[in-house]
Amino acid sequence: MKRLLLIGFIISLATMLFGQQVIEGTVTDAKSGETLIGVTVLLKGTAEGTVTDLNGKYRLSSPLMKDSSVIVYSFVGYSPVEIIAGSQTRIDVKLASKEYNLDELVVIGYGSAKKRNVLGAVSTVKNEDLTRLPVADFTQALQGRVAGVQVTQNTGAPGEGVTVRIRGSGSINSSNDPLYIVDGIPTSNALNILPPGDIESMTILKDASAAAIYGSRANNGIVLITTKKGIKGKTKVTYSGQVGIQKVANLTKMVNTKDYITIYNEAATNDNAFLPEALQRRLITQEDAANFADVNYLKELFRPAPITSHALTFSGGNETTNYLISTTYFKQQGIIKSTDYSRGTVSINVNTEASKWLTIGLSMLAGISNNNVIGSSGDGAGGNGGSVIRYAFFRNPAIPVQFENGTYVDRPAEYFGSQIYDSFLGDGYNPIGMTAYNDNNQKRDSYLGKTYIIAKLTDKLKFTTNFGMDYSSSSSRRFSPTWGTFGRINGVNGLSISKVRSANWTENNLLNYDTKFGEDHTFSAMLGFEAVKDNAQYLDASDMNFPVQDENVIFLGNGLGIKTVSQGVQSSTLASFFGRVMYDYKQKYYISGTLRRDGTSRFIGNNKWGTFYSLSAGWEVKQEDFLKDVKWIENLKVRAGYGAVGNQNIKLYADVDNLSPNYNYPIGGTSNSGYVQTALGNPNLKWETSYQYNGGIDAELWKGALALSIDYYYKITGNMLVSAPNPPSTGYAEAAVINSNGSVLNNGIELEATYRHKKTDWSYSIGGNLTYQHNKVLKLDAPQRDGLIETGTYATLTAAGQPIGAFYLLEMDGIFQNETEILTSAIQGQSGSIHPGDVKFKDQNGDGVIDSKDRVYLGSAIPKLVMGINLSANFRQFDVTAFLQGTYGNKIYVQVNQDIEGYYRGFPVTQRYFNERWTGEGTSNTQPRASWTAKSNNALPSSRFLEDGSYLRLKNLQVGYTLSKTVLKMIGLTQARVYVSGSNLYTLTKYSGLDPEMTVSDNSKNEGDRANGIDWGTYPSSMTFMLGVDVTF
Repeated sequence: MKRLLLIGFIISLATMLFGQQVIEGTVTDAKSGETLIGVTVLLKGTAEGTVTDLNGKYRLSSPLMKDSSVIVYSFVGYSPVEIIAGSQTRIDVKLASKEYNLDELVVIGYGSAKKRNVLGAVSTVKNEDLTRLPVADFTQALQGRVAGVQVTQNTGAPGEGVTVRIRGSGSINSSNDPLYIVDGIPTSNALNILPPGDIESMTILKDASAAAIYGSRANNGIVLITTKKGIKGKTKVTYSGQVGIQKVANLTKMVNTKDYITIYNEAATNDNAFLPEALQRRLITQEDAANFADVNYLKELFRPAPITSHALTFSGGNETTNYLISTTYFKQQGIIKSTDYSRGTVSINVNTEASKWLTIGLSMLAGISNNNVIGSSGDGAGGNGGSVIRYAFFRNPAIPVQFENGTYVDRPAEYFGSQIYDSFLGDGYNPIGMTAYNDNNQKRDSYLGKTYIIAKLTDKLKFTTNFGMDYSSSSSRRFSPTWGTFGRINGVNGLSISKVRSANWTENNLLNYDTKFGEDHTFSAMLGFEAVKDNAQYLDASDMNFPVQDENVIFLGNGLGIKTVSQGVQSSTLASFFGRVMYDYKQKYYISGTLRRDGTSRFIGNNKWGTFYSLSAGWEVKQEDFLKDVKWIENLKVRAGYGAVGNQNIKLYADVDNLSPNYNYPIGGTSNSGYVQTALGNPNLKWETSYQYNGGIDAELWKGALALSIDYYYKITGNMLVSAPNPPSTGYAEAAVINSNGSVLNNGIELEATYRHKKTDWSYSIGGNLTYQHNKVLKLDAPQRDGLIETGTYATLTAAGQPIGAFYLLEMDGIFQNETEILTSAIQGQSGSIHPGDVKFKDQNGDGVIDSKDRVYLGSAIPKLVMGINLSANFRQFDVTAFLQGTYGNKIYVQVNQDIEGYYRGFPVTQRYFNERWTGEGTSNTQPRASWTAKSNNALPSSRFLEDGSYLRLKNLQVGYTLSKTVLKMIGLTQARVYVSGSNLYTLTKYSGLDPEMTVSDNSKNEGDRANGIDWGTYPSSMTFMLGVDVTF
């Protein structure tokens, strides 16, 4: 019996072994023909698979293999290939690089198209580029990645957003932010919760040819975001984790206590020479300084701060249904004390083929965030705004941080016991105390959801319907406690609470038709309808004068002071009809056109509806007979397009008069409250319309080793929504009214290039992009002064003939060296107020007097060049990447230096000023003498405080190691990679401030792009070191 069983077992085993189908082959690069190492060869729907060896060869054997089985070949950076096994015993495969696969699908407006059919200026950023940087906001990862796209981080504070400009700023008073669309649903609320790791790709539509399908929302460009979806096969579990440490990258060098005493006594001596004895300052003596400290307040303000990120993803599916579930957690402590940001998200994507003709799907993203913030810039109205960084610049190093009992020192007189020390050392707030007493929290819950149905009506006709909801609920709570000497800081404490809820929905219905006539003609058409409704509610409340500063009793209603409350709602709607046609002949000649008709509630009467359109053409020159035999040219394509897109991003209800309550009317000798008209509406408002031209060339040379793309764009935004002066005689409180009477030009050149070289076990690539951009206001009824740097004083002027937000300043012409030079120069200030060592200004109009008429254009915050450089190399299982980005030709107005180097008050000065200051004839021509009385001349808004903001930054350097299949099998993993990376490692710049990038201050929030490039001493970016791991089970 045992023998029979043994014989039966052997026969069964032999049958199983010899019954397995075996397929062998080699996988090579479709362009170069070189073999590819480590290509995954998988039997679809199973866990059976293998990888190619050092010679690109593989051998796949499985008892599950049938003639109908599908084999999937996949490799990083290449488009996957699926082949039916059949009865084949050998299958050789060529994989095409994703970058150069002309049949690869590219996401476009309301659909996708083959790369060869795309005629507009379109750029795509892949997931691997988005996840290299340790950022909370995925838009930060766009920086330097795409030509024509400038990304500027607003501040380095945790949870802070970025400013994105696609092909410049086209509007003066309206928003210049692009439209973000996630899986077909427009969103603004979900941007701060969408994890970079959940994104499959981002496609940027830069010109009208690509973006006009979005009509009135396309003026500033479109960012199309495609999230990851599940794939068929057994459940795959992926974990990605990062832990790291952050530190401040650069500190402005300030004088120490010894040098401060020197500069103080020098300034006092200089001023005393021209002051009556009663007004003269007393010098600091050695006895006065006996108990002085020596504190570097900037250094004390910052700290090393941890950062961590975790993501866990489950994906899989069968022949009809696939799914992906992802959960993430991100936490970042700020490099400034008392600041941090945390976020948790959950996302679900499910897609199922209910039948051969019907597909339904669902996607959801939900997230919560918590952010502790602190003032770190100006207030946007010419004041300090509670900025701890500004006060760190202002705080004298001689003042200790704390008393012996641990309480924070405020005024120096309180510590040293005499009022004279306030005169010696100034009265700037203690920034370290400000962080300790900071109580400013922001919370947000966000949700983005979408359901869709796709019905395949015929082989050529498909109907799609989408419905999406973009929801957000945010709240902020800020308590400003009373503290400091005699309670001078926040003399009356106060609590403010704000709540905002936004619920926006979008529905669109699409009908797509695709056909081919014979072998030469390909045609596709799309018709669509879309409805959008945006709703928002807000509530603001405040209370003051809490007798006890205890968190257990600090609630609205418990204060003894003035209580305020305001509430509001707003709503807008958009209805749209649109269509697109695409045609090509022999994949050689291409033409495409779009048309959209939008109607919005933001305008009234005949201006409610607008029409937007585009027309583009392409020529695949390589397909012509005269180039077919030119071997070194792989592909050569010429593109051109023209279109008109719009902008409706103005404040709501600008077309009607606005009323405000609580206005006092004296009637019969008594005061009566009532409403007053505060803003004059303009019923003739209409769409901003941008007319755009684009021409481009795409080329692939030497079997795709070198890829080039160059575009020229020219766009004029007309009927611009601008603020026009409102005469006081009208009686309206607001000094401006919105009209449609302005225009702006943006034009430029974009270049993208990538060179790749691959060998058997190593490869490298060098890529980069460069954008030259030019901005000019063509028409504006009245110039607009912005960039408020102190009460009534502005740094920028937006006027016809110059860029938006141009710096209009006096031009410094050196330092007066002697009295003769003063007497022979234009008159500055009041008679007798100018002395040797003071700043000399150019008399631009030659009238012999220096005044506001001598202000001239001295540059702008808009860079002439924006660039990015990508370097990567692979050797067997090791990989290294480096990414650099920067700008050239932009200016920064260093407002914080205007205060500390301009002797605004008794503040310390920079070491630069100390070293370069004028101390006698011929000693300096860059920095004036030490003086408080000369600040009315030396601290005037001028080129003295305007610096070159150009920089080149090593944004990221990463080194990784991918575990071998042998090791993975031993530890039970499918794939694993570990890496170390550093961000913001080095910045090459002439700029003297903390960070040349962080100059989008609170002025910009109030005044838009008209006030960019003003540095109030803004929260800088951090240098970050990370350890990361990516594991697949």
